This record gives sequence, structure tokens and C-alpha cells, in this order.
Amino acid sequence: MGHGREYQIGSFNVCQLSRSTSTRYRAMQIADIIRHEGMDLAALQEVRDADALIPIMTCLGSAWDKVWIQSRPKKGLRDVDHDPAGEGYAFLWDKRRLTKIQTVLLDGRKEDFEPGLIEQYRTDPDEGLEELVRDPVMGRFTASGLGGGNFEIRLICDHIRYNGLDEDRDRFFWPMRQNEFDVLTKSLYPKLEDTVYGSQMPAYTIILGDYNMNLMRAWTKKPYIDAPHDTVVVGDKKIVTVQDQLTTLKKQKKASEKTVGYAHNFDHFSYNVSRLSAVSPTCRRVDVVGTGYYSIYNGDYDRYRTEISDHLPIVLTIRPGG
Repeated sequence: MGHGREYQIGSFNVCQLSRSTSTRYRAMQIADIIRHEGMDLAALQEVRDADALIPIMTCLGSAWDKVWIQSRPKKGLRDVDHDPAGEGYAFLWDKRRLTKIQTVLLDGRKEDFEPGLIEQYRTDPDEGLEELVRDPVMGRFTASGLGGGNFEIRLICDHIRYNGLDEDRDRFFWPMRQNEFDVLTKSLYPKLEDTVYGSQMPAYTIILGDYNMNLMRAWTKKPYIDAPHDTVVVGDKKIVTVQDQLTTLKKQKKASEKTVGYAHNFDHFSYNVSRLSAVSPTCRRVDVVGTGYYSIYNGDYDRYRTEISDHLPIVLTIRPGG
């Protein structure tokens, strides 16, 4: 668990987690990763149904809460891997550390701001900003406990489109991914960061998730995020994308062949540098396959991919008021 004024925010593509694939062992391992890395809040992608979270929450215990949101592909914009289920997102958080933001109604009653889909944002085909295949979700959290905290964490969790083909055959779709990144950073993010709610607390807005795009400095192949120095400038905002270590595992080949190593740097955080400089953000990859973490994997990429996911988790640490 995070300590004091330091908060650990995790992002993890859990690879088609569903009620049928969320075995007790897999749930225990995911929960153990969350605990071991001190995550106070975890944003998950590819959670196919709400029931998939039940065994994970059982392992985390009653101090944790959850929410699951489904984002279905829009008619005529279905992701080219033809997945009718679309995307399932989840937020898991330690109630001892964080709680959902409350809004004050006109009659004075307080109501939780429930995480949900972001369905309204500016598109402009002339500027290359087309509608997203599946809408992202936003959650708003603050410190729990007596008096709460004088800050707000706004998380925008997204999974940029992917067609499921071999990367070498995927070049037609790279501009589509770039469009989605541009919509997130140039259109959606500035609006949500500048939205003022009744609480008037300082808000730290972060995009996180599986971008299906590499940072150029990650020393891997295309598709790259096309932004100078991984920074998008919108007015006075400089929205930087971070986390340049490899996070996806190479695909399995034949049953007799062992998967070797990592493939891509697809998992990232994006945020306004000037706004988040106040909370000293740092990020890291959680190498759950290497010898330094779970000795049971000990570099066995094939086993980790089969039992847990084809992605590694990543963590952003922020220090509000510290």
C-alpha cells in the first residue's frame, strides 16, 4: 500500500479476463501484483465482464472497492479484430487510501461521481480527429479518511484500437491508431483537465492504458507515437507521454517453442507536465517475469503469458502536497 502523501496508480492490460478465465490462481497473482507494488488504484483493460473481478476482489479483501464499465464498438466503427464485446475497463482502489469524489447536489445532498464512459468530445476530420472506435472511461478520486484530501485524481483509461494482425501487415491501420491518440491528447484531455467541478480542488488528470503504439525512444519498431519528444502541445499545455520500457510479450509460436522476451512498448501514461509537476510524477514498469520479482516465473515468459497476461503492469507515483 502507498504511504503518506505518496500514491501509486497502476495500469494493467489483463488480456481478455472473463468469468471463465479468471481462475483462482490467476486472480491471486493479479491481486498479489497489486499489493506487492503498493498500488492504491489500479486501472485495468480487457476485463470482459464484471464477474471476472469477483475472485480478484476476494483476494484483495474488504478494504478494496471496484467498478466495471463496458465500452462497445460503435456501429460502423467496429475494431477490425471484429470483437463484438468491445472493451471492458475496471478501476480497483484501496478504500483506506482513496475514495470516489463526491459532488454536492442543489438540495445539499452529496453524491458519488461514478466512473463512466466519456462519450462527448470534439472531432474534426479536417484535422484528422475521427471518432474513437470505443469510448474511454473516466474516474475521479481523492484521499479518503477524516477530512479527505485537498486534491483530485482524474484518470482517463483507454485502449487504443488494434486490428489483431501481424504488425508487419498492419501499416494501413497505424494512422488510425495515431488518430485515436490525437483525439485523446488534443481534444479530450484539454477539455477534461480544464473542467471545473464544485469541489474546486486541484485536479491531476492522467491518461493511462494500452496505446498499441511505441515511444520512439523505446528502441523498437513501428507503430510510433508521432509527437515531437513524445509531447503534444495544446495552447499552454504540454502533454507528455511516458514509460519507455517494453511491456508486451512476444507472441507464442509453436507449442514446442519457448516465447523469448518482449515485443513492444505499448503501455503508457500521458499528462500535462506543468500541472503534474506539482506532484512529482515518476513511472516504472513492473517486471513480474524477471528473476527479481516472482521466482516462480524466473524469466519464463511463456508461462507468464499463459497464466496471467501478455502485458506487464506499469505504475505512476504521484506525491500530492508532498
